[in-house]
Amino acid sequence: MSLRKRHSHQAAFLLLALAITLSTLSTLHAEAPAVPTQRVGQPLEIRDLYVPGGEVKAKPRRDRKPPLMVRILEVKPAKDGSRYDFEVQGLEAGTYNLADFLEAPAGTALPSIPLEITSALPPGITYPHDIPPGNLPELGGYRTMMIVLGALWLAGLAVILIWRKKKPATAGDSTRAPATLAERLRPLVDAASKGQLATDDRAKLERLVIGHWRDCRPDIAALTPAEAMTKLRSDPQAAPLILALERWLHARTSETTQAEIDQLLAPYSNGERR
Repeated sequence: MSLRKRHSHQAAFLLLALAITLSTLSTLHAEAPAVPTQRVGQPLEIRDLYVPGGEVKAKPRRDRKPPLMVRILEVKPAKDGSRYDFEVQGLEAGTYNLADFLEAPAGTALPSIPLEITSALPPGITYPHDIPPGNLPELGGYRTMMIVLGALWLAGLAVILIWRKKKPATAGDSTRAPATLAERLRPLVDAASKGQLATDDRAKLERLVIGHWRDCRPDIAALTPAEAMTKLRSDPQAAPLILALERWLHARTSETTQAEIDQLLAPYSNGERR
């Protein structure tokens, strides 16, 4: 073989070796998986990730220190392991290994699962512009306004107080004498005589009558309401009204005159004003 042919064969061999090397490097570069990346606070989904061995679980967060929040969305059985869908939320920027945040059964070796959390803004979003310095408003405007409003409020209050002081007292305003016991009993007794006394008003009427006689009669003061009513039925002064009330409650009538009602209320006319 001549020297020229030998050099030609060596050059062809070198070119073939270089072609194989470049093809291998391009294949390895194409097959290298990209590292999942997401911004801080945004959810990152990692789907169909094969993990050999027993089923893994996300480590519970017992405090705020772990920089990742991991949640397992779905577990699908596979040969000698399982395929997982993860949702990861990063709280701090950095590069992490998802396996550090998973718990595996004893004897299960977790593969490295790299991911990156970044604080960079997505393309097309710009940071806010700096606020240019400006002139501050003059001091004292707010204070002056509050002083004026306070003075106006005090002036209005003074006018109201003076007007109320000079206002003449209306007849029967606060000088009106309180009603006597008979005056308070009259509308209740009138309603009872017509059979129109409500249950609450009946209880009020009984309380007023028993209260009056408890104040007047020491022997009534210690009795219960039922015992007091029994004793008052035989009392010459208290019995007429009590018996009339019982008669009206069982037989409604509208024929009772005001004179008869005045006579029944006579023992209560001189009572204490309330």
